[in-house]
Amino acid sequence: MTDTTLLADAERELGLTLASHIRDIRQRQKLSLDGLARRSGLSKGTVVALEQGKANPSIGILCRLAAAFSLSVTDLLGDPPTGVSDSPIERTASKTLWESAGGSFARLHASTSGRTMFELWSWRLMPGDVFHSDAHSPDTRELITVVEGRLQITVGSETLVLAAGESARLVTDQAHSYAAAADQPAVFNMSVLERGAALG
Repeated sequence: MTDTTLLADAERELGLTLASHIRDIRQRQKLSLDGLARRSGLSKGTVVALEQGKANPSIGILCRLAAAFSLSVTDLLGDPPTGVSDSPIERTASKTLWESAGGSFARLHASTSGRTMFELWSWRLMPGDVFHSDAHSPDTRELITVVEGRLQITVGSETLVLAAGESARLVTDQAHSYAAAADQPAVFNMSVLERGAALG
């Protein structure tokens, strides 16, 4: 079995797991398909396809859905919390949400729940791999710091290349992408602040 086949199987499994979670959470929150589409900023067709397990969601779509449900991405993919923790500190588990056959990955380490989500990620992009992201929710902000290599970031029609030790602020409510800008991997850390749409 090839790496590509294993990755395709993992994507299918993620899509099926997410399908049942979306349906269950939507019904618990008494949201219609139209209501979820409005809250997430996704088309009704996309929401239906996700609930039926007929679509492999991008990281951008996962973030939009989580914000619409007032959950973290981790909660959306696992078991949503049943209540608010009384503890001021809570251990989190890292989860790889994207990887390529070439060895690239995006790993979510921690995220908050609620209408406003804050997430902490680490990424490695191998030379030749490009990660394309859909638009996040309106006014989503990202902070990026490059640890190793050179990273090319494109947001809309603007492109910036960062070297190791350099950082940038991004507004990612439009299509954007990341790629290694040299013949070595680009390793970087990312924080994301995403606000859900107004309730209704």
